Amino acid sequence: MDTTVQPIALLDLDDTLTDRAAAFAAWAREFSAAHAVPERWLYEADAAHSGRRREFFALAKTTYALPGTVEEHYVAFRRRTPQLVPYRPAVNAAVQALAAHGWQLAVVTNGDRDAQHAKLAAARLADLLPTVVVSSDHGVRKPDPALFHTALAQLGAPTKDVWVIGDSLATDIAGGNRAGLHTLWISHGRAHPGGPLPRHIADNFVDACAWLLAYAGAEPLA
Repeated sequence: MDTTVQPIALLDLDDTLTDRAAAFAAWAREFSAAHAVPERWLYEADAAHSGRRREFFALAKTTYALPGTVEEHYVAFRRRTPQLVPYRPAVNAAVQALAAHGWQLAVVTNGDRDAQHAKLAAARLADLLPTVVVSSDHGVRKPDPALFHTALAQLGAPTKDVWVIGDSLATDIAGGNRAGLHTLWISHGRAHPGGPLPRHIADNFVDACAWLLAYAGAEPLA
């Protein structure tokens, strides 16, 4: 590492800083209790309709004769699930450790502004990470390098010694590589399936931060 340059970490939000699975599980318990839809069915339908949430609710309505419209359920889901993102003290401590050791930090995320900021608030990360670049605000999504460069511009930072940390090879790692930045993939225990290659792999966000601190010559996380 060049010790004359302040290191920078551009952090993904969903399934990197936050736990989508835990938020969905909390929502599924509520929805199942309210509408007598088996939780197991919700998990199976979620897996089969990833990224196609209106289709998910259309199937639920057809299968279980749900009251209300598909759009009403879709809007309610998008409003409620960000509120159910859990607070994870170890993640917050890891963010604080990076900041304490001189790292500049920003969140770079695809999604809707209100939903993404609600997730940060629920996870108690909003005050720790005030620089947040959301795709809906800029008309461009990861893996487009422009979103990463927007974050660097907001930080007033150069592109030297910048790390992109995220769980998606297709958006975070591919985008970071295309932007000419260092990349660190959060694998969540997955083997690398091929495709974009990160400079480093960590199992989870806390491990990633510990590695970044060691890379920068700082003391490891407690």
